[in-house]
Amino acid sequence: MESMIVVASNRGPVSFDHDASGALTSQRGAGGLVTALSGVFFRDETTWVAAAMTEGDREVAVEGYELDPESRQRVRFVLVPPERYDAYYNQMANRILWFLHHYLWDTARTPVFDETTETTWHEFVEANRSFAIALAEEGDRDPVYLIQDYHLALVPAMLRELRPEARIVHFTHTPFAGATYLRILPSHMRDEILRGMAGADVVGFQSRAWVESFLLSVRGLPGARVLRGGRFAIGDRVESARAFPVAVSAHAIRETAASPETKQVRVELKEWKGDAALLLRVDRLEPSKNILRGFLAYELFLRSNPSWQGRVKFLALFSPSREALPEYQAYGDDCLAEVERINKELSIGDWQPIEVRIQEDYGYAVGAYGLYDVLLVNPVYDGMNLVAMEGPLVNRHGALVLSRNAGAYGRLGKHALTVNPFDIRETADAIRDGLEMPEEERRRRGRGLSRTVQAHTPPQWLASQLEALDAVRPPRD
Repeated sequence: MESMIVVASNRGPVSFDHDASGALTSQRGAGGLVTALSGVFFRDETTWVAAAMTEGDREVAVEGYELDPESRQRVRFVLVPPERYDAYYNQMANRILWFLHHYLWDTARTPVFDETTETTWHEFVEANRSFAIALAEEGDRDPVYLIQDYHLALVPAMLRELRPEARIVHFTHTPFAGATYLRILPSHMRDEILRGMAGADVVGFQSRAWVESFLLSVRGLPGARVLRGGRFAIGDRVESARAFPVAVSAHAIRETAASPETKQVRVELKEWKGDAALLLRVDRLEPSKNILRGFLAYELFLRSNPSWQGRVKFLALFSPSREALPEYQAYGDDCLAEVERINKELSIGDWQPIEVRIQEDYGYAVGAYGLYDVLLVNPVYDGMNLVAMEGPLVNRHGALVLSRNAGAYGRLGKHALTVNPFDIRETADAIRDGLEMPEEERRRRGRGLSRTVQAHTPPQWLASQLEALDAVRPPRD
């Protein structure tokens, strides 16, 4: 008999709010993590534990909510006071840990840790504790706990204290900072994060590079030993650190591509682009995506290859991201200012080099996937990057320009045009090569990308984690 699964993540698969009539309504949760996980965890005997983020979430938090009564799928919301949630999510997770794991700090100036940081850390600890308590309350049926992402790095060890025999997997969807960079954190924070994650039986990452970063840091913990085969020991417990590259559902994205709404998007975009080639990027508007250098590389490409002026359009589709945080707002403003400058300097007649659209519209992005000649995915660092995998499932003729620092590089690199994301000359040349690629090579690479993505499915991703857990901690009879 399969164990029931309890998933924990900051953001849940659904959120609740009131419509104009006051009725409680639900909508699918936003964000890449929910996109990656929804098709995997909607199965029998699954509970998804997430933070209550809206008034509607808080309203249903006490009793929980059944997503599907027949299969006993339910979501449970954790109540975190608003001030604590701001410190845990906006200040600690987004302004400190996100910047840490994506190597985003200008270390000559930032970060600066002080008493305020210690207060923020305390609230982060207590928010993680609230999750651990909620998870422990779901433990009467001996579930498998699948704890998601860096927001909840402390939860495995806290849950282990409450449920010593719990079977726990912690999976990090972001990169994991190298040992030297991780030392930027105050030492007690760094050690608590490492020990928190090590409370799991299996610690998972998107790529082998992030596994190695984690193990190198664990090696420096007092009382810890790193063993062969990705195993490590703290005290008497032996755990495993493994790479489990996430997969995307070909069926789900192709179903979206075949919808009438998405087909209409393609019609409109075809009319907009006319006979021009299409360079596309689809990202959240935030610093790790390396948007600014992408625009500078495109400008360099146009100036170095003037014959392409008027013959290519760059469509940049952005989802708003963490707009309340000054670093994100400033970066977004800088990106849009650069677009305005490039368009002003390089536009010819009615041709404009760059079109930016800021919207939360997955179907629109899928419609654009079907039309690109080149897809630009050049993050500074990424845990995986779903866009790099989604595009080739819809489009088998487009070229992919891919950062070597994206987690997807290990899987897709041999079929992509790979670049150093900091090198705008190399990126400009890759854009040129993608646009001028011979048709036979274009189709060969496109088939390779599509087949590679389809070779791994979301159920396989889940199964590989459960198999690794069984190898470390066999289920009880």
